[in-house]
Amino acid sequence: MDFFYREFCPNRDESKTILIVHGWLGMGEHWLKIAEFLADNGFHVLVPDLPNHGRSFHTEEFSYDEIAVFLHDFLEKKKISEKPILIGHSMGGKLIMKMADLFPENYERLVVIDILPIRYTFLLESDGVAQVILNTDIENFSTRGEILSHFKSYINDKGWLALIMQNIQCASLDNKTILSWKSNAPMLAKNMDKVADEVKLGKISTPCLLIRGDSSEFTKGEDLHVFKEKFPCSKIVTIDSCGHWVMVDKPLLFLKQLSFLSPKNLFIYFNLNGKKSQY
Repeated sequence: MDFFYREFCPNRDESKTILIVHGWLGMGEHWLKIAEFLADNGFHVLVPDLPNHGRSFHTEEFSYDEIAVFLHDFLEKKKISEKPILIGHSMGGKLIMKMADLFPENYERLVVIDILPIRYTFLLESDGVAQVILNTDIENFSTRGEILSHFKSYINDKGWLALIMQNIQCASLDNKTILSWKSNAPMLAKNMDKVADEVKLGKISTPCLLIRGDSSEFTKGEDLHVFKEKFPCSKIVTIDSCGHWVMVDKPLLFLKQLSFLSPKNLFIYFNLNGKKSQY
């Protein structure tokens, strides 16, 4: 398998480039509407499937440092004339923080979505999503309905359930349905200790916006000082009635915050029906 990405470029040579990095078990296709919105507003947008996710290649191990270097090299090969902007959600947010740490002069600004550079011990609990995946042999199930019922008996969070089900694919063999993982989910679950771990950073001067949900477990108020210490040139925006998937819970409010990407320009944002309106 190769490294898979989508590219939206209304005018690649004259547009500012944005790299959007999805989270654990995510994939680039989850960001297509936002990528199209940004392209409509004049940006050149790159939306990859990270290694071990979606249509990209699989590996045996997980490392923030290695993936951060890989993404940096990917952008270098694209020969982008100006410093790109990085957007990352969850695990993807940790990755772009590490990219800015390793290559402090290379990026114009960051948008980190509902994640901090800290260790998340709750992700390692025995009844957590990763452990449920490790304890499940999906080949023992014959329909998507069966496997969904199985996961529902262990996982209550609709966001996690949706992610898991989007990572399961069906094939037919001898009139029998075979379920398999689209992503390298077992490896990602096995390496949850590394995924959940702290990302070691120095102080980073790159301007950074943190968008957080007010009810998210990942960006609790008592932990925000860590972000401010690492990113002294940062701004934190809290969106009410949101959990970890801010861009899903409140898409229009999320899009409005993206004026941070180009503060001199009037942004246009769209509703879920695709109509555009200015604010």
